[in-house]
Amino acid sequence: MLRPPSPLAHPHRVLNLGPGRSREERSRMHVLVLPSWYGTADRPVTGTFFRDQALALQRVGLRVGVAYVEPRSLRGFGFRALAESHFQVSETVEGGVLTLRQHGWNPLAQTLPGGLLWARMMSALVSRYVRLQGPPDIIHAHASLWAGYAALHVSARYATPFVVTEHSSQFRLGSFPRALLARALRVFRAAAATIAVSESLRHAMSDYGVRSEILVVPNTVDPEFWTLPPQPRGGAPFTFCAVGHLVPVKRFDTLIRAFATRFRGKPDVRLVIGGDGASRQDLESLARALGVHGQVHYLGALSREGVRQAMWEAHCFVSPSLVETFGVVLIEALSTGLPVIATRSGGPEDIIVPEVGVLLDAGDEQTLGAAMAAVRDGPAYDPHLLRRHAIQRYGYQAVGARLRGVYKKALGAL
Repeated sequence: MLRPPSPLAHPHRVLNLGPGRSREERSRMHVLVLPSWYGTADRPVTGTFFRDQALALQRVGLRVGVAYVEPRSLRGFGFRALAESHFQVSETVEGGVLTLRQHGWNPLAQTLPGGLLWARMMSALVSRYVRLQGPPDIIHAHASLWAGYAALHVSARYATPFVVTEHSSQFRLGSFPRALLARALRVFRAAAATIAVSESLRHAMSDYGVRSEILVVPNTVDPEFWTLPPQPRGGAPFTFCAVGHLVPVKRFDTLIRAFATRFRGKPDVRLVIGGDGASRQDLESLARALGVHGQVHYLGALSREGVRQAMWEAHCFVSPSLVETFGVVLIEALSTGLPVIATRSGGPEDIIVPEVGVLLDAGDEQTLGAAMAAVRDGPAYDPHLLRRHAIQRYGYQAVGARLRGVYKKALGAL
């Protein structure tokens, strides 16, 4: 375990969680979460599922901290941005979780040298966390590269175990860079536990040569934020909702074609698409060409609150993607009482059962259109049942308890 550090004053310190904390606080398992990407001021919704897992751990009685190095791109560089990010460290409470951030720059973040540099900076930030807040019992890294790589070196330095949860869609796409694979495999071999967020990701990781046991623990959903709408949903227009990055792999073109096949010229049915990306203009042109431009509405990039509002105003959620490592937006939709139509793209196979929605093959617009028509014209789903399905399996209590069990087993094996 980490050696107890000496107390260190900090001007932004907000909680007494270091060596001088109470006996009750000392008795709680202390987990330090290292995310590979995380929400920032300019990208607040990035990595919200990492934040949710940290909150889930806190909900089941663990003491939780987060450490993260922000690798801002030089595309936004300027005097104001430099004033905001000059490699200073802040210590704040975010959503109830103590969070150390180093506000930095890394123009090479997507390269091997940039990843190695980021991991080294994360290791240094963890050392600072230990000096300020005391030693964690276990470290939980999200994604092998590069938080897992940082955890690997911190673990070796302090003899503190770490677990790693993999999220990368590159395993599912078959595009994980071979030049980086050896480092990822090294992380998995050293981890006290290796976790995948879905069965399909677990199989994909095995295909890439991960030989250690791979547990499956899903992502989680905030049951107090993703709720049923304040007022029951109205009847018309019947609204299909989809949310995601507007990029080819998400196959929003298939969704628009399916919608046009079944609902062209029906003003009481509409499709709402949230998100932005490189494909937006192509999708708008496609809707015009198919004669449904007036029925398809684009919401652009959405805040978390914006996504929830779109779901509250919808009657069915649709995910036409080719590849999903998990599909957090699906459990968010279910938690708001929406039935889900999703493709067999990886993660949805773990989530969608007949009681809560429809699973179908990706890329088949005829089958997708038929499923959309069946949901619209068939018996209504019970929103309370949909929400209960999501919360019982993916709520903070459910996922937090599973992770706590993983930690206890990892610590007990030492």
